[in-house]
Amino acid sequence: MNYLTIFSALLLLGFSAQAQLRVSPLAPAAVPATLKRSGRVVQALRYTDRTGTYTVLATETGPRPDPAAQSSDGQRADLYAYQYPATGAAPTWQVHDFVDDCPLDLEAQFVPKALTATDLDQDGTAEVWLVYRTTCRGDVSPSTQKIIMYEGPRKYAVRGTSRIALGNGQHDGGTYTLDAAWAAAPAAFRQHAAQLWQQHRDERLGN
Repeated sequence: MNYLTIFSALLLLGFSAQAQLRVSPLAPAAVPATLKRSGRVVQALRYTDRTGTYTVLATETGPRPDPAAQSSDGQRADLYAYQYPATGAAPTWQVHDFVDDCPLDLEAQFVPKALTATDLDQDGTAEVWLVYRTTCRGDVSPSTQKIIMYEGPRKYAVRGTSRIALGNGQHDGGTYTLDAAWAAAPAAFRQHAAQLWQQHRDERLGN
């Protein structure tokens, strides 16, 4: 093996090591208070990719009285997600969704353990995935369900409903659509989104 081949191999190994994604879970109690957010932290992680080190938070307010509701028993619930750079400056991106003016059963919650980071296209830039549900219902019906993914500043969304069992092998809901951004995305992104949806599609009411 000549010196040029050895040098090229070392460069390749150095690039691979530099581009490798490192992800670690972060306990909600360990999230620095300096990272300003609304709601209670329910999931968090920290990752390092070729662009830097980031902390991602998923927070929920839970149901509370809605002062803008048309009825006296109307409630509101919000959820947020934030990505902070290592400097602790303003978030590089933020997600906010909510249900308001709800006098029925109210939910705005992230699916447990569904905050993840990947590098499916192996370009050294992480993809951050979130799955959550929102609903205001007084009957047996599916929730609105969404997958939000960011790769750097690029946002991708999957929108649909959870699937609930009706008995006798019958189900309601579970379908979804991908927004236009996915059309130009790597196939691995769409495949992973479909896998995540199947993994988290079924909702057990009352649990």
